[in-house]
Amino acid sequence: MDQVGSLPNSHATSIIRNHTQNGDESAKIGRRKNGEPMTDYFDFTHTVQSEEIDAQGHVHNLRYLQWTLWAAGADTRTKGWDAEKALREGFGWVVRSHDVTYRAAALAGDYITVRTWVSEIAKFASRRKYLVCRTEDKTVLARVETRWVYVDLSVRKVVKIPESAGSLLTVSEQTPPLPWE
Repeated sequence: MDQVGSLPNSHATSIIRNHTQNGDESAKIGRRKNGEPMTDYFDFTHTVQSEEIDAQGHVHNLRYLQWTLWAAGADTRTKGWDAEKALREGFGWVVRSHDVTYRAAALAGDYITVRTWVSEIAKFASRRKYLVCRTEDKTVLARVETRWVYVDLSVRKVVKIPESAGSLLTVSEQTPPLPWE
């Protein structure tokens, strides 16, 4: 079973960075159970591959969603989420909805940054936002918002987000700066 947010081997060139809101990686916003600092946003970088280009000569729209899933998966893994363990126990995060606003096209060879943060956590759902950017020319390519729900996979029903999952997420009180700011 393919994991949401898993990186295929062909795209292992991506780089992952954590940041605090002010860009200082050593600043302390909160602490995880293991004592590591929590951060407000997460950057996932990727170089656009030629196979991601569609018949119109730019990145296919579905790739933007794939990048956001990779970013969300990478972010939660760095915060201690064990998707494999959750699956063995019969639970997992599932997308309830995506809202994508495309602003500019990405092209082969572009170096993109997907900046992501959790904007809300409720009893049964969390909301994660993303900025898909090309930092070379300071262009926002897309703004994306995803509503995630926690699901008991054995009965395919939404359940309350357990403390063990919710405690790994840090809600950003405000929109982070653009990657080049």
